[in-house]
Amino acid sequence: MSLSPSAQKICDVAVKHFAQFGYDASSLAAIAEGAGMRKPSLYAHFAGKDALFLQVLETALDEEKVVARAALAAGGGSSEVPGDGYISGLQERYDGSPHFQFLLRTVYAPPVALREQVIEKYRGYESELRAAFMEGLDSNLAQDRAILLAEAFLGVVDSLQVELIYNSPQTFEVRRDAMRLMLGTFAAAQ
Repeated sequence: MSLSPSAQKICDVAVKHFAQFGYDASSLAAIAEGAGMRKPSLYAHFAGKDALFLQVLETALDEEKVVARAALAAGGGSSEVPGDGYISGLQERYDGSPHFQFLLRTVYAPPVALREQVIEKYRGYESELRAAFMEGLDSNLAQDRAILLAEAFLGVVDSLQVELIYNSPQTFEVRRDAMRLMLGTFAAAQ
């Protein structure tokens, strides 16, 4: 869905606001002010906070799908560690992308009123991540082994995303390196 320039400006401000304050503590008046308009003008573009939040979620998921597909293409990095290209970029993206910060905060602590919608949208993304990971695997890998490896990869991604939100960069690095070792060992034991 293509947004008008004003709606896009609102979303650009909203993603940062929601990433910092979460859904409940976010203010449409503050978002409108940040976008250079009054709150009633925001309603010309979005029916309310839920509609704006879900639009920002769609944008964040779309952005992450592009990043994931690119990182996982053709093995996504190290041939010994499937998915390494994606895993390696998590910390940098979290530090530099309000969309990724918003996405993780939303997925791991969704607003109660939008919980089912958030989970449904994230499950769709997770399915695409699984498919992109499997496309990048060695074609000689047995199908049942590829499925197990994909599920292990998704578990690694979940774990590392939680580390990004709740722990220090040093703790994240220790976990990331351990996960790389685990994935590499699992993939090598064909």
